[in-house]
Amino acid sequence: MSNARADENAPEVRAEAVPQGERVTINLTGKAVQALQRLQEMTGYNKTDCINRALIISAEIERMSREPGAVYWRETPDSDLMLVRFV
Repeated sequence: MSNARADENAPEVRAEAVPQGERVTINLTGKAVQALQRLQEMTGYNKTDCINRALIISAEIERMSREPGAVYWRETPDSDLMLVRFV
């Protein structure tokens, strides 16, 4: 059997394509504006990078809390774990 035939019978593996960038306009609440400013000050990132990171992290947290899982938070190394629920 040739390698070509073996490859034909193998299950097809596809890498998930990363979509192209997309330009959007958003209207931030006052609280979101303050959070964005604080995040920029803490990280040194520009607004676009802060928003991109926030969306990626938010999607990951949603995925973890739904499939089945949970998200826990610990404010200090000595404090108890707290279950975080997003509503």
